[in-house]
Amino acid sequence: MIAGDLAQAALAHWPVLAREIGLDPASWRAALLAWREDARVARILLRMEGPDGARLVLKHEARPGDPEKFAAAMAAHLAVQAVYAQGVPELLAFDVARRACVMSFLEARPLSVLLEGAPLVEQAALLRRAGVWMGGFHGASPGARRVFQPKHTVRFLRTVMAEVSDGARIVEEPGRFLACAEALCADQSLYEGRETVTAQTHGDLHLRNLVLGGAGCWGLDFAGGRVVPVGHDIARLLADYAILHAPKGAIPAGEVLPPEALSAFFDGYGLVAAEDPSVQLLLRNRVLAEWWGLPARAVDRGLAQARRWAGVQALAARVFAC
Repeated sequence: MIAGDLAQAALAHWPVLAREIGLDPASWRAALLAWREDARVARILLRMEGPDGARLVLKHEARPGDPEKFAAAMAAHLAVQAVYAQGVPELLAFDVARRACVMSFLEARPLSVLLEGAPLVEQAALLRRAGVWMGGFHGASPGARRVFQPKHTVRFLRTVMAEVSDGARIVEEPGRFLACAEALCADQSLYEGRETVTAQTHGDLHLRNLVLGGAGCWGLDFAGGRVVPVGHDIARLLADYAILHAPKGAIPAGEVLPPEALSAFFDGYGLVAAEDPSVQLLLRNRVLAEWWGLPARAVDRGLAQARRWAGVQALAARVFAC
């Protein structure tokens, strides 16, 4: 038996969900697969092991306690499953009131774990596989070709800049932040009048929401993103990589990723090239968004946030030369 209130809460939901998919709940035992518990999130994943070596995943989310949000996440997963079944674990049963679900088990590890400490050539190979997955995902629910409109991103960025300037939003090193942001705004014309592609997006595609194994690559925790330029998903994932894992010395001045990593991802992706205007603008904007999203004071950052802050600062020096 797994100790802990969160595990016990998850296991209390297992009998109902197991019977819904025709299983005898008493024939299965649980092992801890993943767990997160902090002020914002309390979530656990248990590997359920049953007869003849069968395995499933039981997930329970105690916090945030929002059934509507959980229902939206389940609907988003099912929508992807309907058009790109090979790219997601199969969702077998869920209960909105209990905020619990059962999915197929995958022999896979998060992309974040696989990238950790890997040499650049191995990172590039992993990003190529991530690109293949994202190309399949975006291609399964395509939007249309359209002219990219950088004014929307720049307008919001200038709103943030105004808040930083008047003290309504506090960031560390505000003067440097404003200089970097102004440099990006000044380049708006570089992204004007060029076509991009839209698609149904993931909505929260960071490195922990892609898992890879010998049999493939799968997406997790869909946030029900909108139909918007594909650069939104791409920038979220690749900026996460650049901040946390990319060797900064391998990134040329003015760029966000090492060339080997960038070309590998787009070799796999296929729907647009690295030069796509939504990719280029949103990648750079994402570096700034990470900056303004982190606690302004070092004492308020945990270990993970401190690591991210260091990565953002090192990357900003490459991207904006400020």
